[in-house]
Amino acid sequence: MHHTESPPILTPIPIKFAKRAGKDDFYSTVKQRVHAYFKERRISYHANSQMVIKTVLLMTCALGLYALILSNWFQGVLLVTLFGCLSFVKALIGFNISHDALHGGYSSNPKINRWLGYTFDMIGTSSHIWKISHNGYHHTFTNIPGHDEDIDKAILLRLQPTDKLYPFHAFQHLYAPFLYCLTSFVWIWYGDYAWMIRELRKGELSWKDCRQMLLLKAANLFAFLVVPLVWLSAPWWQILLGYVALQCVGSFYMSVIFQLAHIVENVQFPQKNALGAIANEWAVHEMLTTSNFARHNRVLSYMVGGLNFQIEHHLFPYICHVHYPAIAEIVKKTAEEFTIPYNEYPTFRTAFKSHLRTLKEFGRNANFRT
Repeated sequence: MHHTESPPILTPIPIKFAKRAGKDDFYSTVKQRVHAYFKERRISYHANSQMVIKTVLLMTCALGLYALILSNWFQGVLLVTLFGCLSFVKALIGFNISHDALHGGYSSNPKINRWLGYTFDMIGTSSHIWKISHNGYHHTFTNIPGHDEDIDKAILLRLQPTDKLYPFHAFQHLYAPFLYCLTSFVWIWYGDYAWMIRELRKGELSWKDCRQMLLLKAANLFAFLVVPLVWLSAPWWQILLGYVALQCVGSFYMSVIFQLAHIVENVQFPQKNALGAIANEWAVHEMLTTSNFARHNRVLSYMVGGLNFQIEHHLFPYICHVHYPAIAEIVKKTAEEFTIPYNEYPTFRTAFKSHLRTLKEFGRNANFRT
């Protein structure tokens, strides 16, 4: 979650969160209560039968759509539409299966998580990079300029208060949704490779991992572009349009869902002081920089893999998303007891409007959120 990628410039000063108050602080209390919920009901943190059924359903849909594309029965608008439908299902797989697996939340077995995590590479992006940039930087340094790679973006978007303000940013709330459609193109064809080169130069990426990442990318390109071009009788330009649809539909869907968690009006963008210190301890920081939306919309929650419960996900990323609706009540009640904000929007629509207003303010007010 959530992205027009460019290599982020991470500052050398390490982040220091405030020390926790002790065993009776917010984080200790909410963890104890959430863990007690699972213990009392004798249920696992990980996937249940509902999640397994969802996994089989989504993978079957993806394979079915891919088979229909290669059936050679369709051309023109119908062929492009099938590519677009496959793009949407791939996004659902990313939200529901890949995301949980890469956080270790799908299964207690690391091998199962690793293999299911490769579904992220099926989308075209690197699961290896995601585990570092998303699980590492974003989940630890949420909304901290210079450290959270999800808000350190290319010049066309100003998503944080320390970015330079350019005149064209005044219109970013209008053109951002169109850029969101291009996220996968930038991610697949530029961002991942830029990350690989940077990490290789720094000596922080092994050639073994690099080879595996490149092989998985090649496999994706072969399956979703080369095979259709060689196998299908449809004109090449229709297949290329289909490939564009394969990237754009899912890109827009994924980008919007991730943006509604952290680029909205009720969240903060804390900045470190000269010594790298952040005012709050980590868990409170996550509460202040994260927002939920449409918690009571069961259909949307099912479709987005519980990512509308972003607060619960950030506090408990190792818990499978099917459990978020239940533990959300625990988290909210505990936050109220400790007078900590529990940011949320009642619907997808209100959250999306807030996101656009936030983009507008960031694009026109250099001092917004500073």
